[in-house]
Amino acid sequence: QVGSFRKHEEADSLKASLALLGLEATIQTVSINGEQTWHRVRLGPFRERDSLNQARKRLSENDFEAMVFKKRG
Repeated sequence: QVGSFRKHEEADSLKASLALLGLEATIQTVSINGEQTWHRVRLGPFRERDSLNQARKRLSENDFEAMVFKKRG
């Protein structure tokens, strides 16, 4: 996950910035306690560790921070 925003426009802007780096992101919209809506910008899933590490390196080189989550199921 590269970012989480209240405004969809901000998430979409980050998604576009990542596309310019050659990284395909998705926006996951979630509701917290039925009150707050957040738009999460995510990459992946990555099936190979090398692909994950390449994406993390590209993010780091361009001053982006990301959190890595293990997919359940």
